[in-house]
Amino acid sequence: MKSVSIIAATISGNRGAEAMLTTTIGEIRQRYPDCRFNVFSYYPQQDSVLNRDDRVTIYSATPLAIVALLLPFSILFALFKLPLLNKLLGIFPAPLQALDQSDVLIDLAGVAFIDGREKFLPYNVLTLVPAFLLNTPVVKLSQALGPFENPLNRILALATLKQCKQIFARGQGTHQHLQSLKLNNLFASPVADVAFRHQSDYNLSEESEREVAALAKQLEAEQRPLIGVCPSSVLAAKQASDEADYSNSLSELCQQLLDRGYAILLFPNATRQSQGEKLRNNDLPVVQRIAQQLTHSSNGAGSLYAVDFDINTNGIKRLMSACRIVLVSRFHAMIAALSAKQPVIVIGWSHKYKEVMDSFDLGELVYDFKQAEMERILQSIVAITENDADVREKLHQHLPGIVESSAQQFEYLFTNLD
Repeated sequence: MKSVSIIAATISGNRGAEAMLTTTIGEIRQRYPDCRFNVFSYYPQQDSVLNRDDRVTIYSATPLAIVALLLPFSILFALFKLPLLNKLLGIFPAPLQALDQSDVLIDLAGVAFIDGREKFLPYNVLTLVPAFLLNTPVVKLSQALGPFENPLNRILALATLKQCKQIFARGQGTHQHLQSLKLNNLFASPVADVAFRHQSDYNLSEESEREVAALAKQLEAEQRPLIGVCPSSVLAAKQASDEADYSNSLSELCQQLLDRGYAILLFPNATRQSQGEKLRNNDLPVVQRIAQQLTHSSNGAGSLYAVDFDINTNGIKRLMSACRIVLVSRFHAMIAALSAKQPVIVIGWSHKYKEVMDSFDLGELVYDFKQAEMERILQSIVAITENDADVREKLHQHLPGIVESSAQQFEYLFTNLD
């Protein structure tokens, strides 16, 4: 029986991580129906509650668990594999035994080893070291890495990445960054994001299904053209003092759309409702802030809808399907829209958004949040809502090739697992 471990993705919190996790499990199960999965999660308690699959076991991969359990015990575990000591391996904690017995550790980090994100370097490294010590092969599925101009980042990235069995770059930019490290384990070409192969039956959780169904019913009955808006807590937190206020700019844009006769759906792509106003992997406070600003206005409040509950990828996709177009600041909200061949405009913060949209010949619909070009975005929304034939044609033309590109990393896994 195959056993696969997965790290750097969760069921709860960031729904992009959930989409990658559930897709990876679902795709592997297509080939190996009896495969067992060990998910090393940043949110082990929440994920254990949400997980409804008895062949998926959740283990902790919090920084504390890595430093206090996984790392030191993996060192001991490696030593106990020596003759005369290997009979004692059964006394080690279950997470170590699960990782040791796995055919592969799949790393689903969306981004890693990026200049300017040096505070995450310890986690980028230490999530993989236990597998290296146990000689469990590590495969990094499509993700953004680099640039590596910072000396510390470059040294740690090279030392860590060269020990992986295979690395898949998400986008041409990442592939070029990795080529600068002269790695022998870099896949020959960039591949599309794992989540492009997401299917609804890959779902692992049930979250707010009644609330989603009720809201979907309201949206389906809406007579006005519906515009979906997915803000990002990352951008809300990134805001510099000399930049236009991200949340206020979105509120003003939504107000203008309401005044023009459109309906608005505010929805998140990362939710941790129990965390209240905390923004870490939680867009709900930003959604609420924008909704409150719009509700205080007398115009169009009746055509405003807002998600104020935890929602999984399936729920998000269901609500998005009622929209004519979506404006998103979350990477995997963009992926979800593109996968559904739904027109999408992006307010982003890095090259990763434009790389994906360029692959659909839609790069002109990506805007930099620092410039807050809301007037141009408004014009694009109106123009596409009135005539979306060109955009939809590009989506239909390019999506099959993108989905096939994503499949290459699973074909590689199957070749090495068979």
